[in-house]
Amino acid sequence: MSTDKRYIWSLAISWTAFLALMLLAVQTGLAQSSEDAYRTETFGVSGAVSLEVQTSGGSISVVGTNKDEVVVEMFVRHQGNYIEPGQADLDDYEISISQDGNTVKAIAERKSNRGWNWNDNYSVSFLVHAPNETRSRLKTSGGSLSAKNLQGSQELRTSGGSITTEGIQGRMILKTSGGSITITDAQGDVEANTSGGTIRAEMLVGNLDARTSGGSIRLSGVEGNVEAKTSGGSIRAEILAPSEVIDLRTSGGSITITVPQENGYDLDLDGNRVYADLVNFSGKAEKDEIRGSFNGGGTKISAKTSGGSVRLEYL
Repeated sequence: MSTDKRYIWSLAISWTAFLALMLLAVQTGLAQSSEDAYRTETFGVSGAVSLEVQTSGGSISVVGTNKDEVVVEMFVRHQGNYIEPGQADLDDYEISISQDGNTVKAIAERKSNRGWNWNDNYSVSFLVHAPNETRSRLKTSGGSLSAKNLQGSQELRTSGGSITTEGIQGRMILKTSGGSITITDAQGDVEANTSGGTIRAEMLVGNLDARTSGGSIRLSGVEGNVEAKTSGGSIRAEILAPSEVIDLRTSGGSITITVPQENGYDLDLDGNRVYADLVNFSGKAEKDEIRGSFNGGGTKISAKTSGGSVRLEYL
């Protein structure tokens, strides 16, 4: 075997081992339970809660409950394994879990920036149970974020993982540079932005601004204004109750819009091919563009792609 081939073979084995360890870490994270917690703090609260959670190298999950308390569980992992209380060398972290009235903070910040090393770095994650009426600010540079069954504004930001929300009532700001965004059963306006993944929204009542540079956008059961843009994928949008505007744009895929047929629309559709069953329509309809009024006009539907077709369908 030549030197070059030996080097490539060695590199492939190293990456395979690395990916296996990462998979083990993910599987271990999915099996997370209170018994694995490195530290647990419980705070009594009364009324709406303000929650701030931040970590440098792990995930954050917040779950709403009907109890007047905030329970913060901190988990420490090393090479995919949970570390028992007192056994981790956390001198490189500044950790603070505190309460000030109805404000609770859980912060794990690294003091230095030595770079990521699988052998000597720890991962600090948080699982928080809080009253349903909780507004949160969650931030991590190295993991996923999730929020469930909360009322109030939610701000979730991560540089290296996915974002998942479910059962949220309130405005949401969701931003990630390295993962997908999934929204389920939400009431409130949403701003979702990712540079490296798919955006999915299901059963959303509120205005949506969704943008991704590296994935597709999938929307179903949405009620409200929709603005969705992607540079690297297709868009499929089912809008049950359109409001004033539906604006869909992609450079790298097709667009499918599904709306109630009985409503009125002002159409501006542009693609390599445009497909629509037009009844009670006035305007211009060609194979690659449609512009005009449907059922007398109403909600503005703008859909444009330079890399695929546009299809208008009805519920």
